[in-house]
Amino acid sequence: MKRTKILGGAALLLALLAAFALLSGSVGWFPVLGNLVSAAQLRTYAAQVYPDLSPEGPWAKYDPVCSGYFLDFTLKEGGRRSLGYDLRSGLVEDERRETVLRKELGIAESPEVNGHMAFWWAKWTPGDPEEPVVGIRIDFRDKDSAPVPDEDAMRSAMADRAMELYEELSPRTPVHTVSVHYHHEAQEDKHGAPLWHSITVELPEDVPLTRELVLSGKLSRT
Repeated sequence: MKRTKILGGAALLLALLAAFALLSGSVGWFPVLGNLVSAAQLRTYAAQVYPDLSPEGPWAKYDPVCSGYFLDFTLKEGGRRSLGYDLRSGLVEDERRETVLRKELGIAESPEVNGHMAFWWAKWTPGDPEEPVVGIRIDFRDKDSAPVPDEDAMRSAMADRAMELYEELSPRTPVHTVSVHYHHEAQEDKHGAPLWHSITVELPEDVPLTRELVLSGKLSRT
């Protein structure tokens, strides 16, 4: 009898663990807390920016592709709109406002800076959705035949590209995050995928980007 109870308890524990793993995989880390917190922040944002929107549920859904949460809202006159939330940064992703702002600033959907692919994005703080939080990024690479640079040379080239990017896009609107990514076609990671090096600089309000900030930034490899 005692053995049966132990086995039954072990089976129940395994079932609970399996259910938790399944739930975590479908809605992300901290499934209940993350969904509820994200939904609350999105409702706060929507109430200020889109007072005619009504949330379709009490909690946000998790998107494993972008590792973020989203919540669908219904328009009073019909139709729906989806807003995203990044739990790590605490920022709202509003594709509609981002598109409108980009067009107002005259920024291309896929901008290029001196022939290199660049990215521009805007997000918003739930409690203060008036001013956008803007990030910019540039990617560049060297061909397989080019010499592989040492770290100092790579940082110097990354700093040059980052400054070109900043000087091109920062006059349009204040920039809060600048990211530069570099890849040499001869380098791969341990899985055989392209090896990218990146430096990201977070800029406090009214602080411009300088070459020294990029050169001293943390170098990450992905």
